[in-house]
Amino acid sequence: MGRNKISISVAGNEFVVMTEESREYTLGLAAALDEKIRTLLKSNSKLSLSTASILCALDFCDENEKNKASCARLREEIRRYLYQLEHAGTSPAEAKELQEQINHLKEENELLRARLSQYELGQGGLSE
Repeated sequence: MGRNKISISVAGNEFVVMTEESREYTLGLAAALDEKIRTLLKSNSKLSLSTASILCALDFCDENEKNKASCARLREEIRRYLYQLEHAGTSPAEAKELQEQINHLKEENELLRARLSQYELGQGGLSE
């Protein structure tokens, strides 16, 4: 996919970003950030725009780190389940249950990877 030049508005400021992401995705990120900053500014009139932006960035960084940790835990659980499946003398019913757990964890892992990708893009993937 080629690089897209997209105009966004965050907290009343206009930016042009270059990204490989779609216009809709990028505008969605900008809208989410805009809403979060505006909510902070409304809840505390003493906050400056830069302070609210830093608090939002810290919140997104925190969520990103927690998502990374969740992904790592899920990968480890999947490895354990796969090992149990491959090395344990499991009955067909146990194997089926383990496979269902693995499938569930894989789905959850993919969702977390997508969220992690979104946060990483929001932190460093877009440039002015």
